Amino acid sequence: MILNAITSGFTLYFNNFLAFSKIFLFPILFIGLFSTAADYLFSLGEDYFVVAALILVFQVIFLTPLYTGMAILIGRDLRNGSLNKLIGYVIVAAQLALKIFILQVIIGIMTIIGLVLFIVPGLYIQFRFTYSVYYLVLEGNTILGSLDNLWNESREVHWSLFNAGVLLTLVTISFVLILYAVLGISSQDEMSVVLSFIGNCITIYLQMILVAFPVYSIYQLILKKISS
Repeated sequence: MILNAITSGFTLYFNNFLAFSKIFLFPILFIGLFSTAADYLFSLGEDYFVVAALILVFQVIFLTPLYTGMAILIGRDLRNGSLNKLIGYVIVAAQLALKIFILQVIIGIMTIIGLVLFIVPGLYIQFRFTYSVYYLVLEGNTILGSLDNLWNESREVHWSLFNAGVLLTLVTISFVLILYAVLGISSQDEMSVVLSFIGNCITIYLQMILVAFPVYSIYQLILKKISS
């Protein structure tokens, strides 16, 4: 069942490759530039540490939640066949960015606690609560309400969510390793600015694909299972 959801998500992506890639072209370049700038400034030493750290903080607190919200909203509209202009997604996602960030921090803390106890509980928490952001963005739930609804509505499929998380993680790791091999990168130290920029853009694009398509399809599966 979960495998079917993942497959249908990727199928939807390939069917909407041009539309999805076109609307995300500028955000990917923008965020990729920020990531590359932070990496480059860190490599210059302590004199640029504060500036690099500020760029990284801005990315973590605002940009990552922003493009996560955008990916969810665009994934919804592609399914409904009603894709809107980029600025509309930016405005709506910007209003949700702080809530998404706080939600991600809460999940991150719970994951760390689980990892301290043992690796599997940490991964279980991460893979299960990943879907709470969809309740926040699409259902209009509060932060705690999103966590609570996800917990209650995924009782029957919680281990399937764990298995899906493991599978998607392996897919992501495999893709990144292939990317590094294609670009001829054996370590971060050997990465030029151009290759770093390309790698960051592709990595961000892959994250958007996962959020908008296979993970979204699993979220839909949860609701479908509960309502049936």
